[in-house]
Amino acid sequence: MGTSQRTLFGSAVAALVAILFGMASLVAQAPVPGPQPSGEFFKNVTVLTTMPAHLMQPTMQQMEIALGVHCVYCHEGNNTQRDLETPLKETAREMMRMVADINRTQFEGREVVTCNTCHQGRTKPTSALPYNGEEGTTGPLEATGPVPTVDELLTRYTAALGGAEAIANLPGRHLTGTVTNYGHIDQVHPQRAPTQVLGYEILAKGPDTLMTIQHNINNDAVTVMNGDGGWTRGNGAPTDLRPDLLAVAKLENAVMHPSQLTGLLSNLTVVGQEMVGERSTWVVSGTSEWLPEVTLYFDQATAYLLSLSYQQKSGYCCHVFRNDYDNFLATNGVRMPMRWTMNGPREQVTVYEFDSAEIGPIDDARFARPTP
Repeated sequence: MGTSQRTLFGSAVAALVAILFGMASLVAQAPVPGPQPSGEFFKNVTVLTTMPAHLMQPTMQQMEIALGVHCVYCHEGNNTQRDLETPLKETAREMMRMVADINRTQFEGREVVTCNTCHQGRTKPTSALPYNGEEGTTGPLEATGPVPTVDELLTRYTAALGGAEAIANLPGRHLTGTVTNYGHIDQVHPQRAPTQVLGYEILAKGPDTLMTIQHNINNDAVTVMNGDGGWTRGNGAPTDLRPDLLAVAKLENAVMHPSQLTGLLSNLTVVGQEMVGERSTWVVSGTSEWLPEVTLYFDQATAYLLSLSYQQKSGYCCHVFRNDYDNFLATNGVRMPMRWTMNGPREQVTVYEFDSAEIGPIDDARFARPTP
């Protein structure tokens, strides 16, 4: 590292010394921290006061990396005003007390839990289980230049599919193909399970009616969304569709009916831009009652919805799933994705591929709940 680089790095670290502790600038009389307590060497230290001062620099570096931030996230940018309080400083102190308490009471004082245990590069840690491939990502980057509105993105996507009128006039869609289920790998199951390739069908009629049929070896697994209700059937009698699964079905069907998204999701906001593969996308975030966080990724070049991720509630917050869409095929003046990949927790991967898309009327009786 060159002299100028060391100088810049040293300046950044000196600033970081106060980020999460709410301390002022380094004491002028002792510019080089030593083994003396941090509470004596630095001003306004209220946490980790007995830690040797020379450990402050690596401690600050760990926090910077763990949260994915720089000095000024919690700290005044003016070096002469490091002692000023900011709203995040007291929050940081509370977090450090919490971490210290967990390590003291649960791990006999060993430093097992750190900032990175929860944050992992994010300023706001998530309790949701990530989908396969999400681990280590830091979320969308702040957009530069003009940013489209949510309505503009939905309008562009609708036009890319063929237009609102063409979508509304579709009498029904019947897609046939396969679903490939890949087994997951984890510490309990170190070997990938055998791959399953099964027949799969989708019947859809308008924005509120959808049936999926998975042709298993011994029986068909059928799931139906019909308005504000639904049912599912495997080996036995049909049962009501869980509210969270109904919300997922509505959301996934809205991929072909973009106008439904504003009704299904609230707080829709363009939060930045992110790469999906080699494509630049606009990232839109929203929420609903059963899906605490939904993220939409619109291709900046084609306007297609390339990816859709959502948090699905469970007893311990959420499981995260993500669908990636491609191979948009034009049929009867409307384009629809003929392949999508679903990534779920524990390296769960499911690939849907359709080789046939028929457009035509579908009898409502197909969606009726069968008698026991």
